[in-house]
Amino acid sequence: MGDRRQLRGEARRHRDRDGRHDRLARPAAGRKAAAALAADVASHQARRRALERQQRALAHGAVGLGVAVRLDDPRTLPPPSRVAAALRGRLALRAVTVRRRGSQVARYDVLILGGGASGCALAGRLSENHDRSVCLVEAGPDYGHLSEGRWPADILDPRWLALESHLWERADEEDRSQARARVLGGCSAHNACVILEGAPADYEWGAGWSYESFAPYLKRAAETLQTHVLPDDELTPWHRAFRQAGGDDSIVHPVNIVDGVRWHSGFAYVDPARGRGNLTILADTLVDRVLLEDGRAVGALADGRELQAAVVVVSASAYGSPAILLRSGIGPEGDVAQLPVGEGLVDHVGVGAAWEPTERLVAETSAHEAEHGLYMGQVTVAARSRSCPPGTRDVFVFPALDIGPEISGAAFAMKPRSRGSVRLTAPEPEAPLAIDHGFLCDERDTEVLVEAFERLRDLAESDEVRPYRGAELRPGAEIGAEEHVRATARGFFHPVGTCAIGSVLDERCRVLGFENLYVVDASAIPEIPSANTNLTTVALAERASEWL
Repeated sequence: MGDRRQLRGEARRHRDRDGRHDRLARPAAGRKAAAALAADVASHQARRRALERQQRALAHGAVGLGVAVRLDDPRTLPPPSRVAAALRGRLALRAVTVRRRGSQVARYDVLILGGGASGCALAGRLSENHDRSVCLVEAGPDYGHLSEGRWPADILDPRWLALESHLWERADEEDRSQARARVLGGCSAHNACVILEGAPADYEWGAGWSYESFAPYLKRAAETLQTHVLPDDELTPWHRAFRQAGGDDSIVHPVNIVDGVRWHSGFAYVDPARGRGNLTILADTLVDRVLLEDGRAVGALADGRELQAAVVVVSASAYGSPAILLRSGIGPEGDVAQLPVGEGLVDHVGVGAAWEPTERLVAETSAHEAEHGLYMGQVTVAARSRSCPPGTRDVFVFPALDIGPEISGAAFAMKPRSRGSVRLTAPEPEAPLAIDHGFLCDERDTEVLVEAFERLRDLAESDEVRPYRGAELRPGAEIGAEEHVRATARGFFHPVGTCAIGSVLDERCRVLGFENLYVVDASAIPEIPSANTNLTTVALAERASEWL
């Protein structure tokens, strides 16, 4: 029955989402069989008919379709109910399957639940040991190696946040601050390509954690992501004006853009590993929960199918990772273990502004684009509020670039004190989550954000910026900073802390009280850095890969 339900679900999903194909790992089936299967799926209609034939077969009692495939050169195959979704040449011989009660159970040495920024980094590093089989499970699609040309343009284009596709349906349609990317690479596939370290004090996470101990991994992550600083002549006129106005507070920050492509973790870590026979990628596969036996993680349940592993690493984001643990019975009121899973949610909080662009800005930007192209994230003005803790910066002003009827900027509080939570609304993995960021519940955050917005307005009034902008369109000059902050404050897409080191995890990211169960992603970060979180998250995976 489970296979029938999965096939019906796969059929519906396939009809609704042309061109998005499941990739599920399967043991070696032989080149001849693979070639025959590939030849049978030359068109979209053939794929659909193949799926419908599978459904009819199951309805008449066929069993044993729950197998997994890992091959190296992607080719389009029928959407499966545990049948391969991609063919890639060499087969994953390390993925061993055993039959149990009429189904297939795949076994791996390491199971990574979530193919986002940290999950991709873990998969790439851990699969370097060819004696260990690694399985990376991702709820969204995998479009294969960059060179195959199948990645959507909005994900590749670093000029804009790719917030119109591949999103988890977790947020109110009006509130994009909860947006998480459902695709291999995760949020590194739709962000602003800003690569910044936090202040040294941001990495004092307890025993064994300090900036000195973490710095080598920050460096390694930055190098693997191919980060670089844009030369001054490649800064847009808008960004250059803010840099000049910001003076010593200005940062021309590194970006992870390679040949005009947003270089996300999938490209940086997974693409070099795709030819390894010990790496399996299960795309379009939704994780339900971790399987636990006698205080040990032994695998996971994903799309109704059991995956077994010696080590399980949850890497599903600051929203998804606590949800998986909560569904596994680990949480504040868990029936397996009581830990503060889902507590401590924190994100950078900010507000925006927009102005009319002047003719001078439009003309200079058009000329700049023709020669250099345009990138969204180039310059940040970092400052300290009156109440800023020592050793860090708690105010960021970010001049965005979206020239049309308006030109924009934003201001952020980078060390917020407010905390929120992530809760389940239902036991099913498809159910929406109850996400409460608690923005501005600590009045000190309001005060800092008001200062940040006033700093943004001051920069807009500077001699350097004023020639490029006209009237303030949003919120409008008549609206005070505090009124604007209280009415419009939103997150910066940087949630952390919901499975934090020190409260849910030990210093090596192991879930307290359990063997072989780890959480490695932004949810493990106990102290939000005063910087965009992508680099810190990938560096955490770099370090964790050495002890997993």
